[in-house]
Amino acid sequence: MIYSIQSSKFISVITIWVVVAISGCATRYVDRDVDKVTATDSFGDVVVFKSAEEFKTKPPVCLGVLPLTATKKEFEPTADLRKALHAYLAPTGISLVPLQRIDQKIKPNSNEVVNLKNVSTATGCDTLMTGEITERQTRFWGVYSEVKIAANVRITRVSTGAVIWRGKHIAVIRDGGLPINPISIIGGSISAGMNLRDEQITRTTNDLARRLVTAIPNLKYTDKDSDLIAKPAAAPVDKSQSVHAYITSIESHQAPELMQELTVALTDERWSDPKDRLVLSDYLLKKDPQNTTAMFANATARLEISQPEESLAMTNRLLLIDNKDPEGHFLKGRALLQLNKPAEATEPILKAAGSENPKATYFTALGLAYNQLGNHEYALASLTRSLKIEPDKPYVLIQQSIAYVGVGDEAEAAVTLKKCMVLSIIAKDHRNASRALSILKSMDLMEQMSPEELNALEIKIGSLLTTL
Repeated sequence: MIYSIQSSKFISVITIWVVVAISGCATRYVDRDVDKVTATDSFGDVVVFKSAEEFKTKPPVCLGVLPLTATKKEFEPTADLRKALHAYLAPTGISLVPLQRIDQKIKPNSNEVVNLKNVSTATGCDTLMTGEITERQTRFWGVYSEVKIAANVRITRVSTGAVIWRGKHIAVIRDGGLPINPISIIGGSISAGMNLRDEQITRTTNDLARRLVTAIPNLKYTDKDSDLIAKPAAAPVDKSQSVHAYITSIESHQAPELMQELTVALTDERWSDPKDRLVLSDYLLKKDPQNTTAMFANATARLEISQPEESLAMTNRLLLIDNKDPEGHFLKGRALLQLNKPAEATEPILKAAGSENPKATYFTALGLAYNQLGNHEYALASLTRSLKIEPDKPYVLIQQSIAYVGVGDEAEAAVTLKKCMVLSIIAKDHRNASRALSILKSMDLMEQMSPEELNALEIKIGSLLTTL
C-alpha cells in the first residue's frame, strides 16, 4: 500500500513535468473553428482564432473593448483583462474608443446586444470587442505552482450583428522545480510560492491579452526590431557588382587572406543589405564554422529579414563559444522579443544590461519586455535609465508613456507623449509622431492637453506625410 501511494505521487510529479515540457514550446496561432476543442488547447501554447470573410474584405477601422464577463463567479475579476486588451491595442495605431466613454453608455442590467448598440450609436464605432473569462485558477503542489487564465473574445460589426472575428486562448505560467537536494527543495518552494503573487497573475493576464491581440489579422503589436536598433539612412554605394560576383572574385585566394576579406566585407557599406550579409556570412561559416563574427552577422541579418527563429538558433550557437559578449546576449533578447516571448527575453537582456558599459538600447529592450509583461514599474525604471544614457529618443518616450499609464500617472504620460510628438515632428519621423498621437487618444489622455495645442500637433503630424 505504501509502495502504491509513493508510486502514485511519483507518477503525478512526472505528469506535471511532462506538461511543463510541452508547455515550453513556442506560442502557436491556429486559424480554425474556435468552438472546436483539442487536447493541446489547455497546455497554454495555442491561440485559436477565426476571421469571417467580412473581416478580410472590410477590416475594422476602430475598436472599443466593452466590459468582459465571467462564465463563473470565481473567474472574476474581469476588469484587469479588459484593461490589458485595451493597452495592447493602443500601440497598434487603430482608433480606440476610450474605456471611460464606453462605460458611460453601458447599462449593467441590459444584455450584450443592447449594450453593443448603445455604445456604437454613442461613439460612432461599428466594430466592438466583447468576451468572457472562461477559467481562472492558481494551484500549488509543494514545489510546483500554476497560474492559468482563459478567455474567449470576439469582434462584432454592430450594424449587421455579425461576429467578424473570434479568438480564444489559455495563458498558463508554471513555476517550481523538481527537487534534487535540500537546497533545491527550499529554492523550489520559494519560487513556486512567489508564482502565486499578484505579479505573476498580472503577467499571465498580460500574456493572454497580448497573444489575443497578436491573433487579430493586420493588428499585431507593432514594435519592430528596427524600433530598437534605428539605422541611419544608407549612403549611396557602388552596387555594380553583386555579392555572388564578389565572392567569386576572391574565392581562389589563400585561406588567411580569404577569411580577412570576408570579415571586412561584413562591415562594408556595399553589403549593407541584410540579404547580402547573409550570403557573405553563410559562405564564411562554410569556410570557418566557428567564426563568431560570421555567426553574429548571420544572426543579425536574419533578424532584419524577419527570421527570428533562425536568428535565435544562430545566436545560441554563438553564445556557446562566447558567453561574455553583451551584444550576443542582447541579440538573443531581440530575437525572443520578435518571437513574442518577453518573459524569456528578460534574462539575456539583463545579462547585456549588467555589462561594464551597457548601451541605452539594452535598457530600452528591457523596458519593452517589462511593458509587455505588465510589469510597468520595472519598465519605467529601465526606460528612465535608457534616457539617461541617450536622452530624447522618441521610441523610448513612447514606451515610457505606456509605463506611466500602467503605474497610474496619466499626467506624466501625456507630458511624455507630447515631448515625443514634438521631437518626432522636428525629426520628420511620422511613424513615432503618429503613434504617440494615437496612444494619447486611445488612452483617453486628451484632457491633459489644451484643444488648441492638440489640434496644432495633429496638423503638423499630418503635414509630415506630404513632406516625406
